[in-house]
Amino acid sequence: MKLKYSFFIFLLLTIIAFWIMRHHQFQFEAATGLKFNVMEFELPGSAEKLNELIETWGEPGQKAFVLKQLQLDYFFMSTLFPTIFILCLWARKNFQVLELKNHSPDRFTFPKNLLFFLAAFQVLALIFDISENIRLTQWIQRGFVGNMVLFETLVKMKFVFAAAGFLSALFFLGYEMVVFKKKGI
Repeated sequence: MKLKYSFFIFLLLTIIAFWIMRHHQFQFEAATGLKFNVMEFELPGSAEKLNELIETWGEPGQKAFVLKQLQLDYFFMSTLFPTIFILCLWARKNFQVLELKNHSPDRFTFPKNLLFFLAAFQVLALIFDISENIRLTQWIQRGFVGNMVLFETLVKMKFVFAAAGFLSALFFLGYEMVVFKKKGI
């Protein structure tokens, strides 16, 4: 299957997963009047703040909601990071095609290598996100935070890897379309 089609299939799945999570959140907020912000759990700032948050969301209904959101996040992350992975590979493949058309091997070595590494980083981002969800689930179930070593660092790296991959791939796809399509390459 072509990378372009795979990208759009995974993008659709990502949008569906995001919509499911938001729908679940809106239902909960409408029923309880509470506002939920997942970023407070992902980047709390300190173990003390996360403990306060876990205590705040400690009632059985609230706790069940947060745990369900974490479960839904597994579906979301299993679509988001592959979407970015495929987007990076798609942009990379376009550079390879341009090199073949122009009989200029290695003309685009830097962007091809960058896109390859950014695609690979999506695997790390997925692993970091899974680790984050496992730790949060354990802490919420226990009612207190355990060892937070590297927790926020991995969360931040996950966001950086995803944003870098997505934005770079979009930039290079746009660059390919605008510059090389104008030249008829």
